[in-house]
Amino acid sequence: MSTPILLASLYPNPVAHAAQRAAMLAQSLNSRSIEFLSVIPPAEQERGGIKHVSLARCMNDVKTASANALIRFGMRCSATFEFGSLFESTVRRAGQAAPGLIAMAWQAHPWWPVLHNFNLLRDLSRSCLCPTLLVRQAAQRPYRHAVFAGDFSCESLETLKVAARLLPGVRITIVHTYKVPGEGHMRTAGVRNDAIDACRQALEREVKTAYTRTLEELKPESSKLTLALLPRPTGLSVTNYVNAVGADLVILSGSQRWLVDEWCWQSRARDLIGKTASDLLMITTTRRT
Repeated sequence: MSTPILLASLYPNPVAHAAQRAAMLAQSLNSRSIEFLSVIPPAEQERGGIKHVSLARCMNDVKTASANALIRFGMRCSATFEFGSLFESTVRRAGQAAPGLIAMAWQAHPWWPVLHNFNLLRDLSRSCLCPTLLVRQAAQRPYRHAVFAGDFSCESLETLKVAARLLPGVRITIVHTYKVPGEGHMRTAGVRNDAIDACRQALEREVKTAYTRTLEELKPESSKLTLALLPRPTGLSVTNYVNAVGADLVILSGSQRWLVDEWCWQSRARDLIGKTASDLLMITTTRRT
């Protein structure tokens, strides 16, 4: 049975780029259909007759995007139009349709676009437990290179399993950042460089062992994985790496962490989003109770 893709948008944000990208990923999801959910915000309802103009324009945008998805990719398209909250409408419709993927374009915001889009991406991924794709770039070609900042935890492994299934043929680089514990104190105390280097090499051996276990777990998809070790602060390192290699997709694990870890993760993720232009795929595999 074909699994639908849910494409959510808040008027007047565009839908064409996200629809094209969703259609490109349809085969790996065993999907032949896209369901457009277009939501018109409450502000439009307060403008009287303009409400109907907004609805007409919204319907025209969806009609154009769905026609393109049908002609270019053979996708069957349907559409629902609602007035209200994008988040609430999407969660409700996802519960009804059980999509294989939720896709949306970057949402405009007058003051805090990065914070707004990150919160929306995180909340949808966690509430729906469905891979959620935030499209920022025109879909000129299929994804080629995705970057995932992983720590080889159980959550990271499950995220990689889902990502590998969704992204056949895409090279996925696991970026692991690290630092030698207490390196600053050791240098202050006059510890020799070769001793510190030995500690660093021991850490790298541990990471490579964990990476080897990951490759075993992900067979046969493991052939698309590579490892990048970055001995620098986490957020800045991943950001620089994404920009340096020109990755067109960043994979994020939405699994909820304990309080302090959650704050740190959110801060790093917002910094990464704000300083890169790649599309974003957030995968949440479990809901913490």
